[in-house]
Amino acid sequence: MNNPTFNLSRVNRVLLPMLASSLLFGCNQSTSNPDNTTQGPVTPQQLVKVYYQATTAQRSGDSSPYSKASLYVWNNEQCAAYAGNNPDANDWAKGLLPTGIDDELGAYWELPYHANESTQCINFIPRIDGQKPLGDYDAKVDLTQLGAGNAVYTQQGVAAVYPELIPRNALPANTARLYLNTQDGDESFFTLHVWNEGECQNYAASNSAWPGIAPSGYSKTYGPYWDLPINGRDNCINVIPNNKTNGDYQTANLKLDFTKTGAIGPIGFVFKGTDKIYYQPLAKRPQNQVELSGASAIFADASTLLVGNLEASSATLYYSRQSQLRFDSASKTVLNADHTITSQRPSGTEWQAQKPHLTSAFRGFEFDFQAAGLDLKTLLQGQLLLVASDATGVLLATEVQPARALDALYADSAVTLEYGALVNPDGSTTFRLWAPTAQAVSLIPYGADKQAKTPIAMGFDPQSGSWSAVNTALAHGDYYRYQVTVYHPATDQIETYQVTDPYSHSLAINSLYSQVVDLNHADLKPEGWDTLAAPHPQTERADFILYEAHVRDFSAHDTTVTSAHRGKFAAFSEQESQLVQHLKQLARSGVTHLHLLPVFDIATINEDPEQVVNLEQPFSRLCDLKPALKNDSDLAAYCTGNDTLQSVFTTLKARDSKEQPLVQRLNGFLRDVDSFNWGYDPFHYTVPEGSYATQPDGVTRIKEFREMVQAVKQEIGMNVVMDVVYNHTNEAGVSDKSVLDRIVPWYYQRLNEWSGQVENSTCCSNTAPENRMFAKLIDDSIRTWVKEYKIDAFRWDLMGHHPLAQIEQTLATAKQINPDVYFYGEGWNFGEVANDRQFKQATQPNLAGTGIGSFSDRLRDAVRGGGPFDGEASLRANQGWGNGIYVQKNDLSNNTRAQALHLADLTRLGMAGNLKAFTFIDQTGNTIKGSELDYNGQAAGYANDAWEIQNYVSKHDNQTLWDIQQYKIDYALPLETRVRMQAVSLATAVLGQGVPFVHMGSELLRSKSMQRDSYDSGDWYNRVDFGKTSNNWNVGLPRQDKDGSNWSIIETVIAQAGANAEPQAADIATMNDYFNELVQLRRSSSLLTLGKGSEIIKRVHFHNTGSEQIPGVIVMSIDNQGDLHDASLDAARSGLVVVLNASPTPLTEFAHFDATDYQLHAIQADLGNRSIAYNGEAASVVNQRLSVPAWSVAVFEKRHP
Repeated sequence: MNNPTFNLSRVNRVLLPMLASSLLFGCNQSTSNPDNTTQGPVTPQQLVKVYYQATTAQRSGDSSPYSKASLYVWNNEQCAAYAGNNPDANDWAKGLLPTGIDDELGAYWELPYHANESTQCINFIPRIDGQKPLGDYDAKVDLTQLGAGNAVYTQQGVAAVYPELIPRNALPANTARLYLNTQDGDESFFTLHVWNEGECQNYAASNSAWPGIAPSGYSKTYGPYWDLPINGRDNCINVIPNNKTNGDYQTANLKLDFTKTGAIGPIGFVFKGTDKIYYQPLAKRPQNQVELSGASAIFADASTLLVGNLEASSATLYYSRQSQLRFDSASKTVLNADHTITSQRPSGTEWQAQKPHLTSAFRGFEFDFQAAGLDLKTLLQGQLLLVASDATGVLLATEVQPARALDALYADSAVTLEYGALVNPDGSTTFRLWAPTAQAVSLIPYGADKQAKTPIAMGFDPQSGSWSAVNTALAHGDYYRYQVTVYHPATDQIETYQVTDPYSHSLAINSLYSQVVDLNHADLKPEGWDTLAAPHPQTERADFILYEAHVRDFSAHDTTVTSAHRGKFAAFSEQESQLVQHLKQLARSGVTHLHLLPVFDIATINEDPEQVVNLEQPFSRLCDLKPALKNDSDLAAYCTGNDTLQSVFTTLKARDSKEQPLVQRLNGFLRDVDSFNWGYDPFHYTVPEGSYATQPDGVTRIKEFREMVQAVKQEIGMNVVMDVVYNHTNEAGVSDKSVLDRIVPWYYQRLNEWSGQVENSTCCSNTAPENRMFAKLIDDSIRTWVKEYKIDAFRWDLMGHHPLAQIEQTLATAKQINPDVYFYGEGWNFGEVANDRQFKQATQPNLAGTGIGSFSDRLRDAVRGGGPFDGEASLRANQGWGNGIYVQKNDLSNNTRAQALHLADLTRLGMAGNLKAFTFIDQTGNTIKGSELDYNGQAAGYANDAWEIQNYVSKHDNQTLWDIQQYKIDYALPLETRVRMQAVSLATAVLGQGVPFVHMGSELLRSKSMQRDSYDSGDWYNRVDFGKTSNNWNVGLPRQDKDGSNWSIIETVIAQAGANAEPQAADIATMNDYFNELVQLRRSSSLLTLGKGSEIIKRVHFHNTGSEQIPGVIVMSIDNQGDLHDASLDAARSGLVVVLNASPTPLTEFAHFDATDYQLHAIQADLGNRSIAYNGEAASVVNQRLSVPAWSVAVFEKRHP
């Protein structure tokens, strides 16, 4: 609060003279030992105000509750800053009379203090008529924690001192409060993600949708706060304060632990820049606790420490094995150290190549631990604190980041070993865990009943930093965990806890226990597994067509699949189901790879069927799992009925609106207790996800995963791609679902160089694959998926957060098993590693020449229009090449011809493989290279070869292609044209030279009801109908946290487009046929899959280019005649011409290409009026010129003589 102006009431003005002459008597004695020494005079600036407020009931009486108020004040060894010389202060029979009385805040005393006194605190006890209104509590003024106006506050019945008063009645019953103090002046809009999980179950509302809920209020001292309904105070709630709506800040996963709350009630305080909740009211981050000084001392190797202060001339490292270090801010000394070592020797500059982001702000010091008689390996097993100084004194006190020292000390030996539960030939098992900073590790065996057995001590290897238990009696199928004793900087304590194995290959239900498993055990292999081969060779990567699917989406609601197999791995083995038949047709047409969204162990799906509820189950079951639903005015009535969730959703859909968004509100109750999540929340990297198995407890998941792979390869006819997410973990710190960071704290996670916080630019707790033992874990994990599960390719989530060197090393590791394995991923450039700040990243431009693919946002944005972060009116105004920019404007579009032609240039370049060296004539008439075409200030072309590009217009992220098109299409356009627009847009990817990447259901006009981000939106929004009766359009407004600001434009689109945007079964079937046609065309000739950049540059040309081009039309020829003829590419053809007409105007006898001897491709000619080349009339060659109908795709072929 601001410094208040106090106006005394008439009663107080009368009472003050009386108080000044009264004598107070009491029989109580302080439990403290007072020091009666008085202090000399002080200046007026050295005053602190101490307030005492009586209860409202007392204050409403006839007499003042402060008429017999006094304050007992004293100094002792612990608190000696009081500078007053009034002997009444430490006379228990008297005490100090109030300096004044404020009508609102109560009696107050102005106390002089010594500003430079080392203890920085004052002891005091408020008294009323000799009694202690705060209880038996010796209060202290912490002079480092004063509120506005140098004030502190107390209130009757609460044993606490506040920098700003939080009245007892300010917090309603059954409510907790969390404050976020942003002392750095950050005025961002903060939200709080709140949820129940694990042991924390006290939150009495639905789990918040990320990024969370808005603040309930604001305190000028403590910052924004959230009042949270709770159902008790027996455990805790999970929280993440963040500003993800408009920034990139978030804490780690924190627990508001009610067992730690004290006299002030269920209230917690977080300081921005820390990952700790305090339970006493604080105005500032405490400066006497080590972890709050950040962690800007960073090991560069085993002898070099980098210090985040360029003025430092000396650095001292302090060590405590039992975590007893405390930094005294007044004396600027470290207390309780077991050992210290000081260096004044500057380091060399060798470290700068490994830590380039630190060169401008950090200074290196060389430490000779051997000369000091110290063992760095031992030091790293305890608490470390570094103090940096110059000639004037201490400059910095900070914690220490150990990762590079651990690499230097241990990695050379450690990378040569195997880890996890290693089954020996005799059936015994050896366990090995890399935990070099642990003080002790034990193996805890568990029986099938999950009851612990006698612990087994593990031995430490000082060379590798690993702990092992050799030839134990545990065997295939037994469960276990590790018990680790380790210093953890997140709590500044020596922690002892049990943790699962990061090298787990099998798990118990919900990943509570690791399981010993022999992956070569015969029981885990379907018949024929050992000889299973991929149906498609991967030597010609340009031939790939990647089809992105999600295990649950694929089959959760398909009644042609056995009920027990829906949403499971096993659904892929049901050969007669309509969904498997659909995949078989795609495979016959030419789709080569099935890409599966995460199928490793996922932290955010409950694997216990008794703890989840899904659409086909009774609504009442949701009410049991979510009791708050029983109090919902719109939904509670269904709790006592017999309806299924699906039938209730269907009922609510009819009256869903932005004024009453019932569908998304019901989905908000459901989404954290259903079985759906995309799965980008890794828990254990090398175990199949249990919720996708018919039995999640144990090894069933392994065999059913293998059966799925076998069915996809052997029966469906596709290779298998696995989505991997090594760039982050679901949790870090000491949280229940933190694995890596609990075993080797501050090693596996990437830390901020100043605060030591785990970076979270990915979404969650970023990992550090630049550290050797995490790179080793990734190598070993990928090796397992390739060798033991026969995965053919890997899609890397946020690959740009990985070092390129690590990705290439992992690829080399995988190729030792399968020489033709393929990597591709998201080469986005952002976050703390952006622009190669910390290392050369695996980003789009850096991947050129590596053979590793990356998703191209260039073609995506050009075809769709706008960008993935558009909102509200811009979603409609920003049309794209595939939905009518300039040629078929909507009511909000004001795009110019130049903008439309620029998007056409981006589309052309994308169809040429997005090569940086590809040359063509741009919209201005200039001949340019792909690297010279602009894409939002970047070079559009960045690849060397086309297999380094994944071209797509829709994937799991962002709106589906159908949904984004409806935002942008002219309301009057009929449904038939909208279907054709979908096909034309997909053709840019399928018929281009890059590797096509297709979102499951794009061929079925898939809708998610305009949902922008459906990662946790459940089956209702994510469903796919392979029966082709519905595309899931308009099943309710999308979730508010993602699309609430778009509801108005969504309702307008739905209302204005009407039936034009509502596909029927025939429309879906037509689109499916169009897609299969496009795929068949691609497969028909290797001229469409040249792959090699030099071949594309030599053979591919565009003909409707320059400033006078026809908007909306792309004409691409691929030459195979004369000296360029190559029978290995296509012996039957001398050339192909691909024409995409994304306009309402037919292309008639196109003048800029000589089509002599060209004819419509045989596939399209045979299809006749069922072809996408037909729209009222067929595409044709007339007078040696090409003619193509509006909104059509035609491929023309020239047969080789």
